[in-house]
Amino acid sequence: MKSSTEHSYLPLLVLISKGDQKAFSALYDLLSPPLIRHILQKIPDETIAEDLIHDLFLSLWKNREKIHEIESLHAYLYSSCRYLIMSHIRKSTRIKYIDDISDYDLQSDDQSLEDRFYYRYLLDTVHKEIENLPEKCRIIFKLSREQQLTNKEISKQLGISESTVENHINKAIKKLKMSVRHYLHFLLFF
Repeated sequence: MKSSTEHSYLPLLVLISKGDQKAFSALYDLLSPPLIRHILQKIPDETIAEDLIHDLFLSLWKNREKIHEIESLHAYLYSSCRYLIMSHIRKSTRIKYIDDISDYDLQSDDQSLEDRFYYRYLLDTVHKEIENLPEKCRIIFKLSREQQLTNKEISKQLGISESTVENHINKAIKKLKMSVRHYLHFLLFF
């Protein structure tokens, strides 16, 4: 059963499903502030919160023909926020972990010379593989991983779709995984 709040923006949803941009803007203006506040409870960065909400509403707009299938827009938006929060935290944790590994002190007394050699060799292998990626794939991967741009930012900068950006990043990751798969046994004991 839809709440009275949901009934108040039901006419907007009908218009949005037909491609009405003004109705979409009105819905965004109505619902984005509480969603941003919700995200700020978990991620205390207003810019990130606004970006996540923008991505959420962009997805809603892209799938506007199916908007009538959403039983409760309120529940859908808040569960989507929960997913976006978890995804952002996972991504930022992964970036921090990669940075921590890169900053790892190779001169540590606890490491054998052989361990340091393998570690350096593995890093060199990864960097060489990145440089051997096809040009567009390499550029996109570096923008994503080294400059930490979002797929949306990369797509705007390069004038390509977000799905193309995602495909190139996935292609690069797959190739890098293949290039270091022989070293995984070493990484497990590192």
